[in-house]
Amino acid sequence: MTKWIGDRISFEDKEGATTIIISPLRVMWKEILLSIWVAGFTFVGLVMIYMLSTGFSGLNYDGVATADQVDNQYIYGIVFLGFWAYFEYKTLKAILWYRFGKELILIDNDGFSLKKSIFSYGRANRYFFENMKDFHQKKDEPTSFGNFFENAYWALGTDALIFTHNAKGKSFGRRIDQKTGKLLLNLIDDRVKKRLKKKK
Repeated sequence: MTKWIGDRISFEDKEGATTIIISPLRVMWKEILLSIWVAGFTFVGLVMIYMLSTGFSGLNYDGVATADQVDNQYIYGIVFLGFWAYFEYKTLKAILWYRFGKELILIDNDGFSLKKSIFSYGRANRYFFENMKDFHQKKDEPTSFGNFFENAYWALGTDALIFTHNAKGKSFGRRIDQKTGKLLLNLIDDRVKKRLKKKK
């Protein structure tokens, strides 16, 4: 039977495994505004690509454009498209994540599998218990600019839970608050201990 931690995390214990699904944090009015912004931003980028491909033939200065002016237009266009491509990728990925993404966790007798997927696409990473340690919650840094930047609604958000695997940090649980993160951490700790006992 499926049980819930809050309104975003569901889990189910089956014979030999526990599955946990973490759904994205959705705020409908923000999602609508982001979608409108992305549509407009995409249009502007496509117009700029068109202008670059036509050599800015639609723009001139009193009917005559000097070589320097055309060169400056190309430089501006290329720099703009560099920034545009970065934010276009970030925002489109964020929208797809909110609408079609989820984090899948599988805990069985041998290890811990983690998959962050959109449309069910994504690579599942496998971590064995003997190589895992130091499960903990990430400390909130509300005054950090990096934390604020990564948790803006047009970004995917930071992970709440961290562990070490073969001396490398791994994380999961996007945009989970401290209270929910603690409950999830307790659940994972409990299920891992049970699986290790069964393994022995």
